[in-house]
Amino acid sequence: MKIRVEHGDFEENELVLRCKELDEEMLELLAVLRERSAKLTGYKDGEAYLVQPGDVLFAEAVDGKTFLYTADTVMESRQSLFALQEAYGEIGLLRISKSQLCNLHHVAKLKSLPNSRIEIALDNGERLIVSRRYIQDLEERLGMAD
Repeated sequence: MKIRVEHGDFEENELVLRCKELDEEMLELLAVLRERSAKLTGYKDGEAYLVQPGDVLFAEAVDGKTFLYTADTVMESRQSLFALQEAYGEIGLLRISKSQLCNLHHVAKLKSLPNSRIEIALDNGERLIVSRRYIQDLEERLGMAD
C-alpha cells in the first residue's frame, strides 16, 4: 500500500482512499478511521459524556435500559443494543447474548464452557459468557470458523 500526504491551503481535510478492490486491508483501515471519528453519548449523574466506541468494553441491556462499560465507569446509553450493533458492529461491537455486546478489541482470551458456551475474558479482567446462539458469529469475526 502506498501512502501519500499533501499539505496545503485546503478548505477542509479530505481523505481519499483509492483501491483496486475493497479487500480486507482496506476494510480494516476504514474501520479504524470510523472508530476514531465516531463518538457515543453516555449519561451519568445527569451529565452527558462523549465516549470513543473503542473505549467501550461491553454494553448490556438491563430492565429496558442500555449501559456502556468502560475501563473506569458505567454510563447509560439512550441507544438500544441493536442500534449500537448496527452503528458500531464493523468496528468491534459484537452481540454475544440477547442482552450483551462485546468489544472484540478488548478480548484477552476465550475459554470453552459446558453446554456449548464460551467465556470471554476482557483485558480488564471482566468475564462475559457467549451464549450458544452467538458462538458462530464470534468465531467468524475472530477468524476461528472452519
